[in-house]
Amino acid sequence: PRMRFRLFDSRAFALAAMMLVAPTLASIAKAQEVAVVSIANLERTLGDVSYLLRASNVPEVGGLVSIMSMQYTQGIDQKRPIGATVKMENGMPNAVVFMPMTDTEQFFGALAGMGVEPDDLGDGLYEIDAGGQIIYAKDANGWMFIGQTEESVANTPANPAALLGKLPETYDLAVKLNLKNLPQEMKDMALEQIKFGFEQSMAMQPGLTEEQIEANQKAGEASIKQMEMAFNDTEQIIIGWAISEDEQRTFIDGGFRFVEGSQFASQANAAANVTSDYTKFVLPGASAMFRASSVIDEADREMAVASFKNSLNQATAQMDQADMPPEARELVDDLLDGITDLMVQTIEDGEFDGAGSVSVAEGALQVLVGGKIGDGEALAKLVKETVAKLPPGAPLDFNFDYETYKGITLHSVSGPPIPDPKAVAVLGETPKIIIGTGPKSFFINLDPNGDATVKKVIDAMSDSQDVKVTPFEGSVALGAFLKFAHSIEPNPMLGDLIQTIGEYSDNDKISISSRLIKNGFLYRFSIDEGILQTVGSAAKSGAAMGGGF
Repeated sequence: PRMRFRLFDSRAFALAAMMLVAPTLASIAKAQEVAVVSIANLERTLGDVSYLLRASNVPEVGGLVSIMSMQYTQGIDQKRPIGATVKMENGMPNAVVFMPMTDTEQFFGALAGMGVEPDDLGDGLYEIDAGGQIIYAKDANGWMFIGQTEESVANTPANPAALLGKLPETYDLAVKLNLKNLPQEMKDMALEQIKFGFEQSMAMQPGLTEEQIEANQKAGEASIKQMEMAFNDTEQIIIGWAISEDEQRTFIDGGFRFVEGSQFASQANAAANVTSDYTKFVLPGASAMFRASSVIDEADREMAVASFKNSLNQATAQMDQADMPPEARELVDDLLDGITDLMVQTIEDGEFDGAGSVSVAEGALQVLVGGKIGDGEALAKLVKETVAKLPPGAPLDFNFDYETYKGITLHSVSGPPIPDPKAVAVLGETPKIIIGTGPKSFFINLDPNGDATVKKVIDAMSDSQDVKVTPFEGSVALGAFLKFAHSIEPNPMLGDLIQTIGEYSDNDKISISSRLIKNGFLYRFSIDEGILQTVGSAAKSGAAMGGGF
């Protein structure tokens, strides 16, 4: 069994759209609690911010932050979290902030230093004029509650920190959106905005054929339907930012939890058994890599085909505006028709499993990408037919079916000799691409050294089939690419950055990963300390030189 969430369908887009739209919804409507904001206790948060600034090579800013925080956080308990809730009341937003207190008088004294003097209304209630905006504060049970009306702070919980759950323990800053509590009219409003945007984009694509317009319309309607389902089936969205000195990195999480028993929740839980054949399909010492695995539900395949054809139609429309010779256009159209047939067959097979990697070790570029496909032999036939239609004298040398290795048929494409010495160092004297096709698979490998490396990858891959995996993972090692760029075109600033990041050779990655949670998924974007140091150094160098590289 494999994962049922599709990487390339509109659901991923729908979830991404909700991350953008949901905060707006939460700010314009309330009826129940729809949002919770969590800030970890100040002791942790200020310590993490100080580390982040040191890691970003701007420790002097950390000193300024420390001084300012001492001034503006007087009277606040630094060992308990700060939070806020947003509720929907009579169709209007009502936010209440709560802060843990150790000394209320000291807190108000700090406000007085900023020209803010609360009026004591008695019984722990205060009225505050915040720049012409009247707000209310209630001191109760060791907490200060701040709201827009007296009623909002009238009935305060004894322990508001319980509303934050584990968010303060996991993140420095987090927002939890309870989409299930949004009124349906608010969701409908958001969907109407999305529909309007789709109609506007359609209007901005003149020159399409009736067939292309119909295909685009069908794909758009299917995508909007998926978005509507996503809005109704999503229970919570959590966005959290954490800084970890122990792990020497910072990361942002985006989590989606779906309504129990919904189609999305069933698909998420089924993904616990997703497997991949491509966990070892990676170049040795790869500087960048990705892997993705999924299964397409039978009910969703028609929509996936429409979405793919819509994307292809947009590309075709762009070609219609180009001045392309008729023979070349005919060749491209035949190639696109063949690719369309292959992609439709792949979608109908219901599986997506693939990986890719890039290596720039020792200044040589290697690229490897591949995965499952509906018919690998049909792909080989399509390439052969396309090559046969090329005009005489084409500068490429094709060698089809030159070897079969462990069930994979190998083909090669060689380019003309390269005169530029710098390009030779990267691509070799004669660039060579190896194409592999199997019954249900393909790969493309750019390697100046031929097929020796890719054969080792095939060996490793053959011994690692049906490995249980998460839906997606990918990473980029910045240091390797800086060295690669410097080897091609030496640059003093690049040399300085390489020296900086060289101290973090095992800690210089930008990573994206996913994992499963109950009834949902969590995606993480992580930045290692070596990246932070390098970016900070580059910013300082750019400022010293008057800006930029």
